[in-house]
Amino acid sequence: MGSTQPLKSLCRANRIVRRLIDMRGATASELAEEFDMPLSTMYEYVNTLERIDYLRKGPDGRYRVSSTFLELGNQVRRNYEIYNVGEPEIRRLAEETGEFAGLAIEEDGLGVLLSMKKGDKVKRLKVNRTYPGVRSRLNTTAFGKAILAQLSDEEIRDVVDQYGLHPRTENTITEVDPLLEEMDRVRERGYAFDDEECFDGMRGIGVPVASRADDVLAGIALYGPPNRLDDETFFEEYPSLVQEYADVIRGTLEYA
Repeated sequence: MGSTQPLKSLCRANRIVRRLIDMRGATASELAEEFDMPLSTMYEYVNTLERIDYLRKGPDGRYRVSSTFLELGNQVRRNYEIYNVGEPEIRRLAEETGEFAGLAIEEDGLGVLLSMKKGDKVKRLKVNRTYPGVRSRLNTTAFGKAILAQLSDEEIRDVVDQYGLHPRTENTITEVDPLLEEMDRVRERGYAFDDEECFDGMRGIGVPVASRADDVLAGIALYGPPNRLDDETFFEEYPSLVQEYADVIRGTLEYA
């Protein structure tokens, strides 16, 4: 039977790439010092990573992560049928409402954002951590709650055991029993609310979708500030609208 231990060299290469992203570039000497590694060994890593187009070496001798990762990420994203079907619909949802509209999937108990579109009302508004590929705990976002509600209570408890329920804002649900009660309400009405639970000053409405072709759970969501998503709009008007777009995605996936 083969070893179940990860290859240390691959894990170290991954850490080097991730650290280079944070450092926005570094020389081999700086990296060797950062990782407490002999310079000759670090050169083996950066030269190999450069050869496979994961790094670029500039005229200043500094290594930077290459745009190859953008290409790979986009290819991975396009491999999801839920993205190919859902992306045009969330774009239309953003255009119709003028707000943010997003699509996320579940992976290893976390939510992974596949796409976020901006409507005219939020073109100049910047919200942190809303780029494709960003991961978040499922209990903190509208599409995450919509995904979480597709799991059994036992599976939800497993997710909570793994990632916890740390607060993002003062409104974040941080205990298991209230979360399970909220999931019951989501299942009953068919949509989830994020009432400033992930970001202060942002409300979201999420609706679950799933893709049998991709074997993933997913959710779409509409987000906007409370001054526009007031209680009537948030609780009464927009949930049915987001559900309409989710129905289109489900129908297209079913007959694709």
